[in-house]
Amino acid sequence: MTHTTIEEPVLLLSDTDADREAPTEVEPDSPPRPRRKRAGSDQFGQKQRKAREGALQVLFEVDLVGHDVEDVRTRQFDQMLLADGFRDYAERLVDGVLTHRDDVDALIAATAPAWPIAQLPRVDLNILRLALCELLYNTDVPVGAVINEAVELAKRYGSENSGKFINGTLGTVASRIMAGALTRGAG
Repeated sequence: MTHTTIEEPVLLLSDTDADREAPTEVEPDSPPRPRRKRAGSDQFGQKQRKAREGALQVLFEVDLVGHDVEDVRTRQFDQMLLADGFRDYAERLVDGVLTHRDDVDALIAATAPAWPIAQLPRVDLNILRLALCELLYNTDVPVGAVINEAVELAKRYGSENSGKFINGTLGTVASRIMAGALTRGAG
């Protein structure tokens, strides 16, 4: 067997958009590593991701256009054909953001002071609202999973730098949770 010498690191890309993640650098002479199973890569995780996408679409439309939340929710979730348990999850996410919106927006403003709420892209703002509600008010989902899912939403729906911004902002909030400055489940 002949080995080829490669001067630059090789980048491995995922095969599908549904499993999209950042490229991974591999040392040229290192043996291939088995792919680790990512959080959320199973069927349950995919349906939960779909519920988050549905919640994001509802929040975005309501925030941007001002349509009635119940009309938007019914239309979006019917179009997505969410299974009952995941439809309930998506509805809880939307309700959580609507209930805690002022507190979450204040946290965003405090965590990312260089980006006033009014100047944030609506997609990024609603991804942050969604993720922060999951972080602070839904302790069923691990902190890392919430951040990963939010970054994936940002990569899919946001701008080129949205993922980095979302990751940095949520990472700061997660650090405050771990330090005890913020409490999960306080709502």
